[in-house]
Formats: sequence, structure tokens, C-alpha cells
Amino acid sequence: MLSLSLLFAAAAAVSAQSAQSSGCTSKSFSIPSWLIDNFQTAAGKSSFHITNRATNYTADLTCSGNTCASGSSTNWSNDTLQVFLQVSGETAEFLVNQTWTCNDRNATKVLPFTAFGNGSLSVGDNLPLLIKGSLVSPVAITPQYASGPTGHSNPGCAAAPKWSLSAPFYTNQTGDGITAIASQDFNVLLINNATGYEASCMSGAGFGDGLTPTPATGPLNLVCAGYEFQSSNGGRYGITTAAYFDPSTFTFNVNQTWYCDDVSAAKPVQITASASQVLPLTCTASPVTVDGVPDGNTKTSCINRADVTVVAQHSATTPLAPYSIEDPVPGSDACTLSSVFHPQWTFSAFEVDNNTSVSFEIILRTGSPGFQFPISITQDGDACVVGAGGNIGPPLWPTACSFTYEPKKQELTLKAEWSCSELDLDHPIYFSGTTTTTVNSPLTCETVDGVSQCVTEDGGYQWTADISNVTWHQT
Repeated sequence: MLSLSLLFAAAAAVSAQSAQSSGCTSKSFSIPSWLIDNFQTAAGKSSFHITNRATNYTADLTCSGNTCASGSSTNWSNDTLQVFLQVSGETAEFLVNQTWTCNDRNATKVLPFTAFGNGSLSVGDNLPLLIKGSLVSPVAITPQYASGPTGHSNPGCAAAPKWSLSAPFYTNQTGDGITAIASQDFNVLLINNATGYEASCMSGAGFGDGLTPTPATGPLNLVCAGYEFQSSNGGRYGITTAAYFDPSTFTFNVNQTWYCDDVSAAKPVQITASASQVLPLTCTASPVTVDGVPDGNTKTSCINRADVTVVAQHSATTPLAPYSIEDPVPGSDACTLSSVFHPQWTFSAFEVDNNTSVSFEIILRTGSPGFQFPISITQDGDACVVGAGGNIGPPLWPTACSFTYEPKKQELTLKAEWSCSELDLDHPIYFSGTTTTTVNSPLTCETVDGVSQCVTEDGGYQWTADISNVTWHQT
């Protein structure tokens, strides 16, 4: 079992999440890995360039037999690198082991990392090789990589961009603003033929800024959304779509950005393409009725039941960093890093019954809770009874706990255990720690059916408290 207090002083409050998400520590937990390029071999001697993707450490290595030594390297605090090479025929196999430290979270304390990985390349291959690593310390995990955006490895996904529009549908209703409101609407399913990505594009109030109603006349700006609203594992690059429809000419315009590494994961690209197409819509008009009586307004409905192909008129391709499409999206600290560097609970819905039975809601404070919400905690003696979760992701609340409450001080002491598995579902990290906190809100009480119930004066009151003496272990 490791004690965080032995590795760190009390962690300072995190003030720059965006910088930390792309810093040494975050990347060491999420992408401990190496790139090997410029590999050459002849007469039993080999050379290559290696880059640690978490720290940007680089070195030029030369090898005699299986042992490699550095001719030049960038300095990195307390860094050790071992590379073993086996060249057999047309295949070169690498085993990498490296230890390094990061102090971007606390300038006076360093956190050591050790990782290893292996991979192979074909002799004469000029593309860089990615070696994904597994951490040995400070925790033993093999980080999960992202699935990447839809269709990124489909053959030909960067060539001849075009889309299919499925069942485009437009309506226009007149109105005098008194008995009826003039409105228009457009809906279509947009399919990128190269990647298979589907986006539902629609107009209407409640979309966009949520405040501006659909205009009664003129072009309609469309909101397009696809898989990204159902998955959090797409990675650092997300497909984006902008579209609008001009009812005066039935012209549909689209601009979309997507990503491909179909040629090689070492050569990913970003594709941005746009197109404009007049849609062959067939329209019918019918009177608007109120209680079966026409009110003088007309509703026009236009549709094309067959798919419409839209070919890009303009496209641009931009190269990306090698192997970056399946990198996880940089973001605020999730469960593991929050537990390591700034462990805190957020409490709410505090209640005391008969001055003895205490209940509250709790959630681990993180920078990216996703769809998780606080869980209810009730009391059975000193032990906790943890409420049911929603099974919508790894929990952010205690797996087991006990607590005591001193009514006169309104002081709550909680001993809790919790686990984090967002980095590696197969190897969760188990944490434990203690929180002593004061409920800094007046309590208002009433008696219901003979039971005294006291709750915070502000029903929405919540507060955050540090977790101390944090330890972790893995089994």
C-alpha cells in the first residue's frame, strides 16, 4: 500500500486544469509510450531516434548486438532509459523500459513513473513505430486508448468526399401572429459515405443557442449531431458538421471535418470538405385547421423519399501527429488524478433525524464527472449504507465507509474507501482516506410523526471538504 502523504505534501489546489491535462503528469498516466523513427541497420549495428510521448524526452541511440546506448538526448530529471533490440531477418523487435519523474503538479515534489513496452517494425520501413507502454509505478495499469472518430480507418476515407442525404424534409407554415405562428423547419440524416458517420441535422427552437426561434423566412441554420452525444471514447479529435438550408432555392450547404488514418496510423490526416446542392423536393400544400375549420393559413410540406448524393466541391487535407487519432481526449482530472492530487468529497442534502440518524449525498469532486450524480448515504450504527447507483459509468462515491457526527459542533468525520478504473478497467486502483468537516449551515427542524427532522436552512446547500491520509493499493 502506498501513502500519498509520503509522495506529496498536501496537494495544492489545482488552478490550471487545461495546462495540467496536457502536462507531464497527465500524459504519463494516459499515454506512457514511445515513438521510434529513422531506424537503420547494417553489419550488426543499428541506430534510431526515440521520443517519450509523455515527457517529450528524445534520444539518438546506437546499438551493437542487443544493447543500445545514447549518443545524445534531451535532459529529463532522474531519467533512465533502457532499450533492447533484436534484429532477425527483415524484422526489428524493441523492448523499452524507462523511468522518469514529473513535478508539474507540485514544484517541490516529484512523482516517479516507470513504464515498459515492446513492438516491432519491418527493416526499411520509413514510418515511425508506436510502442504503447504499461505503467509499473506509481500504479500498475495499461491505459486505455480511444476508439477514435467513426470510420477513421475505413479504406479510402480521405478520397473523393461525398455525402448521402436521407429523407430530407422541409415544412413551411404561414401565420398571422395571432391565431397561428408562422414557422418553417428542415430535417435530414447526413451520412458521410467515406466514413459511415451519420449526423441528424435539424432546425427549430431549442437548438443552437436555445433562445433564438426558427425564423419564419430566410435560410435555416441547422444543428447536426452524431455519435459524439452517445460516446465519450472518441478521442482527442471529434467530427464537426456545419450546415444550413435555403428554402428560397431548396439549397443545402454542408461543411464537415473528419479524420482518417486508413493508409497508416502513423500518417493520420484531417479532412475538411464543403458542398452545396439543390435538393429535388416535391411539395404539397394543405390548409391549417382549428377544430376542423380552416383558419386561412397554409402548411407546405416538401420531401424527397430517395437518398440524395452530395459531392464535395472544396476539400483540404492537413497532416496530424503520428498515431494521434486514438489518443484520449485531453481534459480535466478524472477519478484517478483527482484522488491523487486533490482528493475531496462534495456533500449535499444533509439531514439529521432525532439528533442521531444522519444522511447526506456525496460525490468525489473531479474535473470531469461525466453523467455521474451524488449518491445517498444513510447510517447503520457507524457504518454507511450506500444508495443505488445508476450503472452509467465507474462510480464516484464510496464503496464502503463509516462516519460519526457531533451535533453540537455540527462536525462530520467520514472514513471512506473508493476505487477508480477510468484509466484501466481491468486494473482498478483502490483508495481510502478520512474527512473531517463542519456543516457550515444553520439547520432548521420540524417534527413529523414524532420524528425530529433537521435539514440545512438552504435546501440546495452543498460544500466540499478535503480527504486526508489518502492511501492506495491494487489487488
